[in-house]
Amino acid sequence: MGCSQAKIELEALTPDDARIIRETWKMVGREAYGEYGQRLMLRIFQKCPDIKSLWQNPRVTNNANAAATTTAAAVGDDTDAPNTANRWKMDLRNHGSKFFNSLDDLISVVDKPDELFKMLHDIGSQHHNYEVKSEHIQAIVDGLNHTMEFGLRDKWTDNRQKSFGRLINIIVTRTNRALTGNEK
Repeated sequence: MGCSQAKIELEALTPDDARIIRETWKMVGREAYGEYGQRLMLRIFQKCPDIKSLWQNPRVTNNANAAATTTAAAVGDDTDAPNTANRWKMDLRNHGSKFFNSLDDLISVVDKPDELFKMLHDIGSQHHNYEVKSEHIQAIVDGLNHTMEFGLRDKWTDNRQKSFGRLINIIVTRTNRALTGNEK
């Protein structure tokens, strides 16, 4: 089963959107980036399982191979051997945290379209190198909404969701342009 792909239209952010986005973002708090990021990544994998094959961490793979090739001379459990399940969770959390740090950078220039669009172009170009597809970027729409709704609960109002929705539409549209090479 692949990702669903909703049609995204570019929308302009109003000054009120920028204000709402910044106020809402302060509620998240930098200390929650790892937790929110992990939740986001898990939601993306749930909605778009094929993205897992692109998101491979060589350290996890190498550690799993190293643990499997431990010599027979070792007695009992090797307490220094990595626990690949815990490593996976830690790497997932770290990658999600990086996503939220990038989102923080984008929000800091939310009212400066030229800077915002350049940052999104750079993100799209970087992810193009990882063979990310447009439908994978689309998966963040549901994932971020789910994560923000879970984290902010009753503070995730319709106005906040709409303002963030417009920002996410811009992120998806501009990132996809860089992924596909269609910069129009």
